Amino acid sequence: MNGFGFGNSGNSGPGAPRPGRTLRVSDVNNYIKSLLMYDANLTGICVTGEISNFKRYSSGHAYFSLKDPGGVLKCVMFANQFRKLDFMPADGMKVGAFGNIGVYERDGVYQLYVDNMRPDGVGALYEQFEKLKQKLAAEGLFDETHKRPLPMLPKAVGVVTSPTGAVIRDIHNVISRRFPGMPIILYPASVQGAAAPGELISGLMKAQTENTVDVVIIGRGGGSIEDLWAFNDEKLARAVYSSALPVISAVGHETDFTICDFVADLRAPTPSAAAELAVPELDALTYTLGQYEERLTAAARNVGETRRRELERVKAGLSFNSLSNLLKVKRQLLSRNEGALRTLSESRVRMAQLKLDKLSGQLNAYSHRDVLKRGYALVRSDSGALVKSAAELREQGGGTVEMFDGSVDVSVDK
Repeated sequence: MNGFGFGNSGNSGPGAPRPGRTLRVSDVNNYIKSLLMYDANLTGICVTGEISNFKRYSSGHAYFSLKDPGGVLKCVMFANQFRKLDFMPADGMKVGAFGNIGVYERDGVYQLYVDNMRPDGVGALYEQFEKLKQKLAAEGLFDETHKRPLPMLPKAVGVVTSPTGAVIRDIHNVISRRFPGMPIILYPASVQGAAAPGELISGLMKAQTENTVDVVIIGRGGGSIEDLWAFNDEKLARAVYSSALPVISAVGHETDFTICDFVADLRAPTPSAAAELAVPELDALTYTLGQYEERLTAAARNVGETRRRELERVKAGLSFNSLSNLLKVKRQLLSRNEGALRTLSESRVRMAQLKLDKLSGQLNAYSHRDVLKRGYALVRSDSGALVKSAAELREQGGGTVEMFDGSVDVSVDK
């Protein structure tokens, strides 16, 4: 049998055992792998089915199963191929997976090694989804600046969902456990089918007009893209965007995304997680408030003690330094300042007088009258101009001779 068959042992007859060669498990798995690898019917194939047990690891590899009513096929898609996908696979999604059948020798399991994948039967829905997503994103409906914070402690929580589904029960259970007594107002609506978008919008509008709740959870459980399609409605998206109340979107499972998730103020991975986000835990809140109360009390006590000590210091200072003593000190200080000011003024006057005397001496040194006292004289013409030569005096015919004690008129005869 292709080099892998069993030989005869010599025994014959009906029911006789036919032992073959003794093989290792890895030999068998490797042989089966080679058979599948070279089987043209199992290479380059497209397998259609519904995704289940989808999981992507930190390595980037994705592991899941494809199933239909007749069976289940294990699949693996390695990171380098997975990064090329233009959509996010999720449980319940119908896809066509392209690849080859192979064997994982360690576990002896055959599986489909997926090279590429596309939505199967819902391609048109995905195309609509992407177009609407791009349109609303361009209009700014997904902008973080528009997202409103949730109230820390709402007076009541509104829930827009089916009254018969597991969602409202899960939300009731979580909120009742976290914050017993918190009012929960249900605004019933269909969550699937043609009428669902209109009913969801009506429930959201009613929550706003009644003014009973501070936050609204809108959502449903998981399902296929067709099941969740109501939450991809454009009118619903705009109603969520325009809501006067903060909106938490909780549609499907953690891997499911809808237009409602993108436009809501907060997206929760599951309805139970939305309930946890909507209300605080009463015990934790009570503990925190107790801590704040203790801190405020301690701070007030410390401030009071500090002020008391300051007041005692002031009182002690007033008793030790009476007002009369304080005035006496101030008078002594004033007297010292007055004497210092008088001394400073007299010193500055003396300095100014010395400077004036010095400048006066310098000015006198440059005066011609001191020169005249030493026997010199100035000769001026009748017009008052200085005469600098005898020829000029002869030409003038006379003038005035100025000496240190006065002046005389003179005339020149020769």
